[in-house]
Amino acid sequence: MKPIDMSSYQPYREMGKSCELRKIENKRVVWPLIDRMDPQNPNFRLRTLTRDDLEAVAELWRSSYPEVYGSVHEWILDPREYEERVAFAENWEAHAVTRPHAVMVGEDLRSNRIVMSSMYTKWDLNLQVEASFIAIHPAYRKGPVAASIWSNLASFYQWLEGTGAEYVTVFCETWHNTTQYIWFKRLGWKIAGIFPGNFTRWAGGEKEYRGCTIHFYRFLNDGDRISTRPEEWDLLPEVKELWDFMEKLNEHSGEDVM
Repeated sequence: MKPIDMSSYQPYREMGKSCELRKIENKRVVWPLIDRMDPQNPNFRLRTLTRDDLEAVAELWRSSYPEVYGSVHEWILDPREYEERVAFAENWEAHAVTRPHAVMVGEDLRSNRIVMSSMYTKWDLNLQVEASFIAIHPAYRKGPVAASIWSNLASFYQWLEGTGAEYVTVFCETWHNTTQYIWFKRLGWKIAGIFPGNFTRWAGGEKEYRGCTIHFYRFLNDGDRISTRPEEWDLLPEVKELWDFMEKLNEHSGEDVM
């Protein structure tokens, strides 16, 4: 981060009275290298993407999440687009710091097939990670492999703590509520909001629509310690009412344990 002389300027309003403050320094999220065998299912392996996986992973996305075609995210459908964006296991020492995206794959060792892919995006200076996409092959969405996938993904925020990230978000689509249930009820993430028409989504053929997404968040590494509290926010009455209602809803997060 290049130093900028800000001594002649001041914020619009003094904030941070309700939380801790810290010195601005260089910040970065460092992707962890994952290679894990599921102790409950020796046929399932969770690991970091390699270059040899590219064709299989792109095909998995096309089979499992084709709705991103024509959107800002459609690059995940094309193996050629990964080279400059994604951290590869073969170049981990450099890519763990410099690449904005990390991809984990789930492998069914019996069939030697990649059956799950999850893609993460980081913003270093915000110490933020977004769990951008998770896809499971249609043939593996039920049964022991599916159980292994979800039990391993349930702990992903725990290994993210080792990255230095303080704030993690995820968005869920509205064509089913399965992932909404998992993130909210089982994993204990909090509702951040609903974004109508947030992303374009493929409707088949050459047709598209604007889809709604539901966003959830979670603090890591005491990120909430330096987050301002509602008592110093300046909110319209209607926005304050919305916040209070969301807080009541979020009391129910994590009610169902996996």
